[in-house]
Amino acid sequence: MINIVKISKILDDIEDCVLRNKRFSLIRFNDGGLKVMDGILSGDKYTKIVQGRKEGIPQNYFGELLSGWAKCANEANYIDSPEHYFSTKSMSNRGKTDDRKWELLSRWKELYTETGININRDFCSPEAGLLLFLLNYEHNLLDLIRNMNVCCITNFYEIERLLSDYVSKVDVKVIPSFFGNHYDVSFETIMNEIKEEATNYDLWLIGAGELGRLYTGEIKRYGGRAVDIGKIFDSWIMKKLDKRLSMFANYNVSEHRLLFKFNGDCSEI
Repeated sequence: MINIVKISKILDDIEDCVLRNKRFSLIRFNDGGLKVMDGILSGDKYTKIVQGRKEGIPQNYFGELLSGWAKCANEANYIDSPEHYFSTKSMSNRGKTDDRKWELLSRWKELYTETGININRDFCSPEAGLLLFLLNYEHNLLDLIRNMNVCCITNFYEIERLLSDYVSKVDVKVIPSFFGNHYDVSFETIMNEIKEEATNYDLWLIGAGELGRLYTGEIKRYGGRAVDIGKIFDSWIMKKLDKRLSMFANYNVSEHRLLFKFNGDCSEI
């Protein structure tokens, strides 16, 4: 049986790791990561070309990318399982997406295993990035980090100003957005900075695409704590949820600038 850990437990674990200065990482793949896995494992050159163009990833690096993902995932405190969409009523709206994505999500065990990711473990929701920032949940990550030093890796420089109203200190490492050649411009630099700075912050928040999973793993490897929140940065800047995230929550900036309202049963998550 697949165990999807409740958000409250994940928040408790993050807080405990900060207080005890222990390493922590939460990494998510969702359908985007699964699509890359499937494409690489099946030898689909189109996947490499599309993803390569988005982040500037060299064609000959994808094998190393996949092995890096597996290593980071196996060292993580939590990785996501799409099983949450199939087993939890409040998350089942994901099935209303196109059939190809639903079929891909249903093959997550197969793809994780072929990639080298251990599936005999506890998991988090694929939407953990969203669910950690809920206004109508018992507590949330924003409350937790209020008095912390936080570093973000994102393509939005505006995040520093936005988060500074809510946390003690925030630094931002800005990466190129899609089609900005992320790999060549920033990847090596960010990885080297992580080695020097992983423990300088109470928590890192990551929204950096396919390469972001490697950043998240590297931060834990060098003694820090990191959570992959993905498109949450986009939502904050654009002041709206994308099509997928809006299946599960509502976002009213007038109610709270950084928190969302879950539209299902909070006891299920």
